Amino acid sequence: MTGTGEAPSVDPSTPPPRPVVLGIFQRATAYQLWKLTRPDNRHDKLTRNTLLDLQDHQLVRIESVQDDQRQIWVLTEWGHREAKQLLEPKGIRVSALRKEKYHPVTGALLAGSYDDHAAAVTSTAAELHRAGIGHRLGFQTEIGPRFGNGFVQRADLVMRAPAAGVPVLLLEIDRCTEDAHDLVTKLRRYWQWGRLLAPDADKYTVDLVS
Repeated sequence: MTGTGEAPSVDPSTPPPRPVVLGIFQRATAYQLWKLTRPDNRHDKLTRNTLLDLQDHQLVRIESVQDDQRQIWVLTEWGHREAKQLLEPKGIRVSALRKEKYHPVTGALLAGSYDDHAAAVTSTAAELHRAGIGHRLGFQTEIGPRFGNGFVQRADLVMRAPAAGVPVLLLEIDRCTEDAHDLVTKLRRYWQWGRLLAPDADKYTVDLVS
């Protein structure tokens, strides 16, 4: 995609697959997307073919290739726009667009930075989904539960109940890079948030959690 905002020119007789999951996780490898979208398949070949199809329709692009040859896929501007049209009416927040950046002298497309923590979050969601825990459209990243005092604690990964639209699991992904005290403080805040009640909760429910 050239960044002009114009719709890609493709064969209208061939409907493209939908760039849904990348709208939630911003960037992912074919291996991660395989576990998130087709966990019952024996390998990720069909997922890789789907990504190539999306690429032909200019809905996704390869942002970078890692030393181990893993390709990091992201949405194009057009793919991001379509993901928002598909997800936002369902109350699902779409992650920020990974914009293309070019070298100021050569004009060559620059590879995007790779975040090991973001990759770990996506892999965690993929493994949970493959194990039958959570719906792929029920995961969200960088969601901040708001406490009664207005404080916002951002969870690395939130698993929601899609039908109810409420969070049922808050996950903190620790790769042994965070101070244990900070981690425990976060988990305690999640526990406190989970005990918050709606303003119109009946007295019996209030007494149960008091």
